[in-house]
Amino acid sequence: MKTYQDQWTRYHDKPTDGINPSSNNGGIYTAYAVKLGLPVNKDKLRECFELCNKATPEGYFYLIRSPNKELPPISRDEIIALAYLDLLKPIHLNGWSFSPYPIPPFSLKILIKQALELRGKHRNYFWQNSLSQIYRFAFSVPLQDRAFLLECFGETRRLSYFFYKAIALLDAKFAKPKNGIHWLKYGGEERKKIMQTEFPEDHPLVKL
Repeated sequence: MKTYQDQWTRYHDKPTDGINPSSNNGGIYTAYAVKLGLPVNKDKLRECFELCNKATPEGYFYLIRSPNKELPPISRDEIIALAYLDLLKPIHLNGWSFSPYPIPPFSLKILIKQALELRGKHRNYFWQNSLSQIYRFAFSVPLQDRAFLLECFGETRRLSYFFYKAIALLDAKFAKPKNGIHWLKYGGEERKKIMQTEFPEDHPLVKL
């Protein structure tokens, strides 16, 4: 029987063998599924999350997408998903940074040099080539996502929440395209169309 879930009950956009993940986005697809009421095993999800907590020999803590899969680095989408799934907590972030690599002291000179090197390159170029000054920006939770994370964390009484919420309201109204992340954060009538765009027609997220 075809399944889109892995051994931790995370959902994927391609069929799995029931054990191994078939994508790098198990977190976000599972968040979609949970929002729609599809079944998951919360204990297995937590086990998977714990296996994705890593540390360097120097004691730098970071997250990876799947157990035993260091690359590609975890993304903003997965961070949002893990917070929604009640797995990610503020302790798992370095401020608002989710960088899997230690961030060096700021250097404007090196930043400008690396930014110029990055021009016209693929979006993965910066981490594939260790452009470390870029990490502080590329691996930072965007302003428009921070209110959503604070809501997931139950920290809406923070003064900064109201600033981030104002940005989120503008994002909800004007951001394009309306993709799955947008729907997860804000809801909306585009859900069916989004799922049909991102998943095959026999996928549980489409069949609902």
